[in-house]
Amino acid sequence: MENEKKLYEKDKLKIEIETASYLIRIRWLGECTLKNPAEFLDPILTDQLNLSLQKPMKKIILDFQKFSFMNSSAIIPIIKILKSARDGKGTIQVLYNKNIQWQEVLLGELKLFETPDKKVQIRGL
Repeated sequence: MENEKKLYEKDKLKIEIETASYLIRIRWLGECTLKNPAEFLDPILTDQLNLSLQKPMKKIILDFQKFSFMNSSAIIPIIKILKSARDGKGTIQVLYNKNIQWQEVLLGELKLFETPDKKVQIRGL
């Protein structure tokens, strides 16, 4: 599969998805202040997880490094997809900027979902 890009937008939130042969990079841009972010995010993340499980399998990278803000309810759809990967469905790596305090606090806590087999990895860069 050639590189393919998609962009999903709602209010100030942008989700940019770049698909390559063995990788799906989901970049989070702008900010998420949606009252019910799961309504917007769940279908996108579920679709990408399902896509990652097709042959050849693809690793998902959730890239928050340029994300400026998210409310606490936005973490729930992220936790759902990490649990799916932890339970054997897919491989996910979360990248965040450890120099941005809210990212270090909120996204750093996702290390609880890391697995010894590296199916789920959380990396502060």
